[in-house]
Amino acid sequence: MKNASQIITTLQNKPQFSKLIESKCIKRLKSSLLLSIQHNIKYGYISSNTLYLVLTTKLNKLDIDNIINTIKMILNSPMILESDNFLDCLDAGIEEIKIYTDPKPRDKVKLFSTDTHKLYYDEKATGNIEVTIEDKKLNELMQSILEIIKKKKS
Repeated sequence: MKNASQIITTLQNKPQFSKLIESKCIKRLKSSLLLSIQHNIKYGYISSNTLYLVLTTKLNKLDIDNIINTIKMILNSPMILESDNFLDCLDAGIEEIKIYTDPKPRDKVKLFSTDTHKLYYDEKATGNIEVTIEDKKLNELMQSILEIIKKKKS
C-alpha cells in the first residue's frame, strides 16, 4: 500500500502534472532568495527551459543581474543540487533566467496598523458652565450636552 508522499511523487512524474514540479521549484527558489526580493516577486513560471520572474518594483540593470546570478548560483551549486529540497529544480531543467518588472502593486495590499496609536483620554470637563444662547433649539441641545458631561463625570 502506498502512502500519500509516494502517490504525489508518482503523479508529479506524469507529463500532465509537470506544472506541479515547476511550481515547487519556483517556490523553493523564491524561498532561497532575500526577503526583500521574495516580497516583490509577483509571479514566476517556467517555459521552454527558461525561468521567468515578474517583480513588482523598479530595478536597475545591476540589481537584475545580481538576482539572476544568485539564482544561477543556487541552481549550479553542487551542495544544493545534492540536497532533497532542490530535486524539483533538476527535473524542471532551467537553463536561462529572465526577470521583468511590473511597477503596479499587487492586488491585495494589506496595510499595517496597530492599536498602540489609539489614545484614550479621561473627560476633564465638569459641565459647570452657563449657557446664554437665545435660540431655543440650540439652548436645549446645549443643555442636553451638559447633562451628558455631568453624568460621565460623576
